[in-house]
Amino acid sequence: MSKTLRKKRHWLSKVQECVVSWGGPAGPDPDLLRGGAERGEFPYLAGRLAAGGEGAPGPALLSGKAPAPGDVLLEVNGTPVSGLTHRDTLAVVRHFREPVRLKTVRPVFYYRITKQARLEKTFEIIEVSPMT
Repeated sequence: MSKTLRKKRHWLSKVQECVVSWGGPAGPDPDLLRGGAERGEFPYLAGRLAAGGEGAPGPALLSGKAPAPGDVLLEVNGTPVSGLTHRDTLAVVRHFREPVRLKTVRPVFYYRITKQARLEKTFEIIEVSPMT
């Protein structure tokens, strides 16, 4: 073997856990969570959480590392949400009392490539000239 084998870390080692308060009884803003099974995506966070206490208006991070926008949401208080629709994910989040424990993971770049982009890279586009 000419190449040096490098042991890659499994994605489970990159899971982050944080505790979040949504700042009201209504739960999170529907625009804060995006994606879902109806779009063929995992649920993900669309906005940034501000560090603060429970009295702050809007979502606030109470403990743990703040998830970045685009981080995939894996669990809410131990309940897996991958594979749920956007509406079901919001229902799970609203079901639990505050504060809510979230498990997130930062997506890898190649997961974000669209199906069309993958197909364009896989197949060559050949132009057919008419026979004369």
